[in-house]
Parts: sequence; structure tokens; C-alpha cells
Amino acid sequence: MSWINRGGAGSGFLQDVRVSLMLVIALSACSRPSSERVVIGVPLLRISQPVFVAESLGLFKKHGVDVELKRFDTAQPLADELAAGRLDAAGYLALPILFSREGGPPPLRVVTAIVEDEGHPLSFLLVKVNSELHSVPELAGKEVGILPTLAYRRWLDALLQHHGVDPRTVTVAPLAPQLQLEALAGGGIDALFTGDPMATAGIARGLARPLKPGAEVPAALGAPFFFGTFAVSEPLAMRRPQVVAALVAALDEAIALIEADAQVGRVALASALREGDRAFVQKAPPTKYLASGAVTVEALEAALQRETSRPRGADVLWRATP
Repeated sequence: MSWINRGGAGSGFLQDVRVSLMLVIALSACSRPSSERVVIGVPLLRISQPVFVAESLGLFKKHGVDVELKRFDTAQPLADELAAGRLDAAGYLALPILFSREGGPPPLRVVTAIVEDEGHPLSFLLVKVNSELHSVPELAGKEVGILPTLAYRRWLDALLQHHGVDPRTVTVAPLAPQLQLEALAGGGIDALFTGDPMATAGIARGLARPLKPGAEVPAALGAPFFFGTFAVSEPLAMRRPQVVAALVAALDEAIALIEADAQVGRVALASALREGDRAFVQKAPPTKYLASGAVTVEALEAALQRETSRPRGADVLWRATP
């Protein structure tokens, strides 16, 4: 695949850059006010790179925020944790997890975004390397494993319908990330619809190949596809707006670093993952984020039209107070 980075682990140059960045951040942090504790839920997936960059390079502390990260295997529990008040913020997570949640979305504000297009794929429909399947219509009557989230279930249905396949003819098997590649390689499922780090690892290990070329979800739902967001709880936004502003500033800075050098995000992601998931992070495709100022009401409004709950984009989009 053309998007797979064939390079090895982070170079000495990258390490030097990272050390220099940390020194600058440490010096500037000395003049900052005392930190405020914020509990952030973060899935151990490629989509969460800005959070891991901000943590590993000290950007949260630089901006005066004391962050506690709570790690999850997938993003599915994050909306419930926000609603229960056990998290102050969460990300990154897909919009259906937030806005098509049973019981409605938790009170929140959208602050940044992650988008998917042909050059920045996030979801992958995979089959075994020697599979005889080569098109989506051939999945009728087959079993497809998915990342166990509402988002992947809904996106699979949309993808199937886009290709003229009745979703009822396909058996869907939600699988924990650690079980997905083994299930595919062992023949327990016919195809796998998932994200990273699982997808890139499967391709790099020779266990899987894309069913067909191209980014499937944007092709079915429109590109660029508004995949998901980093969200803060409404209570935090209302009671401590200065803390949210500092948190967003740290994430915006992390996004700028990733945009300038995708390897910065990969290195931070690898350091956050379990040891067994780190090996192929360097081969992952680049990831596209929108900083807070680039998320428009119009784009969010259009994305929310697909969700069960449809708040106005202007009502959930965070903006810094003057």
C-alpha cells in the first residue's frame, strides 16, 4: 500500500528534536500558573495522537493544566463516562458514539476534529491476503468482524448500502482489538472492518490486505469525512472556561506539530500503546486533524445530520470567550 511508511523506528534526529522541544516547553512552563486537574478519557487508537503528543511533550503542563489520562481499549465507553461525570473531557472519538448514544448525548462541547479522506484513511475493510473476496457486494452472506463501537456498526451498514448490499445479509461480529487479527487469520471471520493500530499491523504482518483500494467510508458518506472529535463536558466548559481554553491550546499545539511532521504523532502514539501494539506504528498512514479554529459550524452541522440526536452545530461547538 502506498500509504504505509517503510521507515524504521524514530531516528536520532527525531529524538534530538523531541528533546529540544521538551526543553523549550519546560522553560516556558516555569512562568505558568499552578495547574488545574482535568480527567481525560483516551482510547488506545491512532486517532488519539494529539492527546499523546500533548502528554509526552508536556504541552498540557506548559499551558497550566494538570491532566490525568484514563486509557480505554476503544472509544465506545467514553460518552457514558462523560455523561456520568467521571471524565472532564474525552477524545478522540467518533461522532456516532457521542450523538447516537442511547439516552442521548452527554452535555458537551466539541473543540477539535479528526477527518478522513483518501490521503488520510482511518477505517479499513480487510480480508486475508489469499482471500477470494475483492469487492463489497461479495460480502453478502459473509461474516464481518468490527471494532466494537456503535460507529463501526453504523458505518459498515452505510458502506454496504452504498454498494447495494442489504446489511441484514451480513453477519456482524464485534471483536475486541486484541482478538481481531487472529480471528481474521484463523478464518473465524471473512472480513474485518477496523482502525489502527490493528489494521496497519495486519497489513504489515502479511495477515491482511484491503478488500479493495481506496478509503471506503469517505467514498460512501462523503469526503472529507468528519470522523470524530475531542469533546469537553459542558460543566467544565461552563464553570472553568479558562481551563478549557488552556486544554484546547495544548491540543492545537500538538495538532500543529503533527501536521508539520507526522512522525511526531507516531512516536507519541507508540510510547502510549501496549508493547505488543507498538511494532508497526511507524508504518501507519498520516492522520488529519482540525485545530479548534478550523472546525466550522457548517461542517459540524452537516456531520450531525447523520446522527440520531441532532443538536445545532452552534450549540455544541466550543469557542473561546473574549
